[in-house]
Amino acid sequence: MGDDINEYQLIPETIRPSVVAKEAKEVYFERTITVTNEDILLHKRLNKDQLKAYNIITERIFSNKAGAFFIDGLEGTGKTFLYRALLATIRSKGYIALATATSGVAASILTGGRTAHSRFKIPINTDDYVSCNISKQSSLACLIQDAKLIIWDEVSMAKKRMIELLDLLLKDLMDSTILFGGKVVVLGRDFRQTLLVVWNGKKEDFINESLLYSHIWEELERLRLFENIRPKDDPSFCNYLLRIGNKEEKVNTTNKIEIPTSLIIPYTTEQEFLDKLFAITYPDVHIFFSSS
Repeated sequence: MGDDINEYQLIPETIRPSVVAKEAKEVYFERTITVTNEDILLHKRLNKDQLKAYNIITERIFSNKAGAFFIDGLEGTGKTFLYRALLATIRSKGYIALATATSGVAASILTGGRTAHSRFKIPINTDDYVSCNISKQSSLACLIQDAKLIIWDEVSMAKKRMIELLDLLLKDLMDSTILFGGKVVVLGRDFRQTLLVVWNGKKEDFINESLLYSHIWEELERLRLFENIRPKDDPSFCNYLLRIGNKEEKVNTTNKIEIPTSLIIPYTTEQEFLDKLFAITYPDVHIFFSSS
């Protein structure tokens, strides 16, 4: 008793107690996530498109079949709401569901969310010679092996190599040649929004580094969300943005899109202009000022 395990040279790598303790804490947190009654009932509030995707994914999970999905929908079609419903359903039945995202902000929206880099130990430098730094005998590896569902949001901001590294990791952990090791993996994001970062990259560089140009893309089952649940207060403006995104908005003789006059604030004086701008953008700002 009291001997250091590293003195016996059982493995080539030195075991650091701090790393082991941190990993154990992460695993404990994932296995003890509390699901609220409100979240358990989220699936009853899904619209037609969301419910279709929900049923397809959960059927694949509970029948122990493989599934690699991409949730395809514009911003406002309820992708995050669908993720929350899936996570709550799986966790409420005592199973493990891992919620990840490319950015910390997006990960924080999901219960138990972590960045993909953190959860799967994906190196910052994702060249052809690196791999996820997870030992097959570690408790984190066991957690990933036990996971019934893995969600990765904002994949449009991730380089294709990151997703390919996850594929290689899962194949290794599950001893399988099936995509993502036969796990049910749900990827999602709107490619019209913020894309990945390529240092000094041109348009074609961004495209070539994206998931769209990975061999994985053609193997994904794409589930579409059409109904936008946000534009009920101002549908005309949302439709205007959609027309721009779809390249359907009319252009002038110089091939430029003209902003409708209803969206333009005429300039008189600087103070009057700013007052109008704040009044339109933040109509209730005076309430917060008065309450503070």
